[in-house]
Amino acid sequence: MRAIAKLAPRHGAMSIVEKPEPVRADGDVLVRIGAGGICGTDVAIWKWHEAVVGQYAPSFPVVVGHEFSGTVEQAPLGSALKRGDVVAINPQLACGRCRYCGLGRPTLCDDRRLMGGHIDGGWTEMVSVPEKQVYRLPGGLDTAVAPLLEPMAVAVHAVFERVPVRGGDVVAVIGAGPIGLLTGILALHAGASDVLITGVAADRARLALARSLGMITVDVGETDPVLALRRIAPAGADVVYETSGNATVLEQTLALAAKAGRVGLIGLCHGPASFVTTPAVLKELELIGSRGYNDPTWRLVMRLLPAVAPTIMKLVTHELAFEDFEQALGLVERREGVKIILRP
Repeated sequence: MRAIAKLAPRHGAMSIVEKPEPVRADGDVLVRIGAGGICGTDVAIWKWHEAVVGQYAPSFPVVVGHEFSGTVEQAPLGSALKRGDVVAINPQLACGRCRYCGLGRPTLCDDRRLMGGHIDGGWTEMVSVPEKQVYRLPGGLDTAVAPLLEPMAVAVHAVFERVPVRGGDVVAVIGAGPIGLLTGILALHAGASDVLITGVAADRARLALARSLGMITVDVGETDPVLALRRIAPAGADVVYETSGNATVLEQTLALAAKAGRVGLIGLCHGPASFVTTPAVLKELELIGSRGYNDPTWRLVMRLLPAVAPTIMKLVTHELAFEDFEQALGLVERREGVKIILRP
């Protein structure tokens, strides 16, 4: 079967390779892949940005892709899953034994393995994964939403678990990439009165989409986002989510927050960052990291999905074949489109 693999720890070095089809292990589900999504982490693996890939230690070649979905080919005896079910897959495998797994926070697991990072991922034709990692889509939904559920889980973890939005909150989102847009969508769904989202000139189409979804948009090259926010919320934002991973915006993040505000740090910086901490002290801000998701996050995703799936589907702008994976990665790197889907 075909798979897109990273061949060596250097810039580029990705290719389509042939691999044997997986044999289903006991307790695993065999899934035929229907689609894979691309995120900034995949671009970092492609370009081999050390600040991001340093958290992975794969052996090569390794199949790339941690956003993927498909249909069940074979499930364990007695499983509630059946052949043909459309499923999304949680690509995060935890040990189940360490302190953090015991706390119900496997995203912090001492032996956390991410499919497509540490071990083979889902940009291929077939995978075998533990049944507990597999989530059947609720009936009646457009199955094309399935490959978007992994990034949706990242945003759900931030908006509903780590830095929850309360009804009537004013929310600011820094970064108009897929995670930023998903965060804004979910903040509105959670009851935010206003969501302001920032981007740069290259995000023009993304900001237009955000406006159509009910967000207030700011091109930071044209307008100071702090001044724009003050026009709708003089005291500042109750919650700020930093999704861009841009090391230069941290002081702006603190400036956007109101007194007693909460700041969710989601984006991964590609380099060192420095900022003056005084505003965080004087305003008694809470700075909270939000990484990935936990198992309960995925169950929450499935409960939220029927209400938000039609909106989330609007993020898909391109679908390309596996053979065009470099073109697809380039689109993401250049911020062209929003969500790029690969089809085997």
